[in-house]
Amino acid sequence: MPFAMMIVGVLTFVATERNSVAEAGFAAACAGIGTAICGPYAGTLADRFSQRAVLLASSLLSVTAVTTFLALVAGDAPFALQLIVAFVLGGATPQVAPFSRARLVDFASSARTPHKRDRAISMVMSYESVMDETSFVIGPVLVGVLTALIAPWAPLVFGAVITATIVIAFAVHSSAVFRPVTEVSTPSPRGRVFSGRILLLALGMFLVGSVFGSTLTALIEFMTVRGLGAQTGIAYGAMSAGAIITAIVLAMLPRALTLRLRWIVFATLGLAGTIALASSSTVPVMASALFISGCGIGAVLVSLFSLGSEEAPVGRSTTVLTTLQSSIVVGQALSTAGSGLVAEAWGASAGFTVAVLSTTLLMLLGILYALRCRSTSAS
Repeated sequence: MPFAMMIVGVLTFVATERNSVAEAGFAAACAGIGTAICGPYAGTLADRFSQRAVLLASSLLSVTAVTTFLALVAGDAPFALQLIVAFVLGGATPQVAPFSRARLVDFASSARTPHKRDRAISMVMSYESVMDETSFVIGPVLVGVLTALIAPWAPLVFGAVITATIVIAFAVHSSAVFRPVTEVSTPSPRGRVFSGRILLLALGMFLVGSVFGSTLTALIEFMTVRGLGAQTGIAYGAMSAGAIITAIVLAMLPRALTLRLRWIVFATLGLAGTIALASSSTVPVMASALFISGCGIGAVLVSLFSLGSEEAPVGRSTTVLTTLQSSIVVGQALSTAGSGLVAEAWGASAGFTVAVLSTTLLMLLGILYALRCRSTSAS
């Protein structure tokens, strides 16, 4: 939850305090860049040492960074200093989602037969994907609710409270040091982790984040013009709702519909939704387009995480999954900054065009990945 609320929380708080969507986008971008740089290193440290030490250290730093950021923005400190602390805030936010995936994949991999391992890993990925989508649903909606009912600073404070309690409980849980009997003692060298196919998955995640970020920023402009800016997070929940429903349905799809094919098919659906966003003129139509977009992009998100789990070298699952999670955030943050400038200058429809472009590239990347996998198999 703190991870899912971070970008939206920073964006909402800075936009309200400084009265500028563009500046809010830059602050959110710095937070995302912090995540992109620090996230993979957190995964590497967890693979090398333990998740417990990494989570405890990042939790302490995260709470300190949130407190400092709120004080600087509220105190009208120099904007450059605010951006630096936003970077630290993003980098320190605990990587609970990929760490949880890695733990459960470890448990699933300890099954005694290949058939049981496959079934267990499939169940794990379905569960984790639903949890991810649930956080993406509740996170932005909760930011909107807390902002409307309390104040713009409330979402970040709520996230810090979760970090100081539940995340720390997750850190000290016995599963933090679990190792399956099938795991080899020596992980694959770091240089072999980021193969060409894993880099394509990371780029795909970047584009998924770009769709989320550009859609949210354009939606803020769309709702603000209509006097409904405080309800942006609630409206954004329509996109997240579509994503979570699709994540549940994916677990029931036949294996004949491969992960690579799902990427292409659902990216096409997402493209149709983002095109509808760019032409929406009323809130009900906008909500319908957001739902369709969420159905497509959410399914791609599930497929990419599942592919990442399959592609990860032995002993490096946390590194790969953390990298994919970080790629979402940096894509979301950078597109938030870019589309914030576009939406502020030319309106919401222009901002949604960024989402259309990102979804188009995501669909084409899926085709490229499928061709690369086919070429590798043939050779």
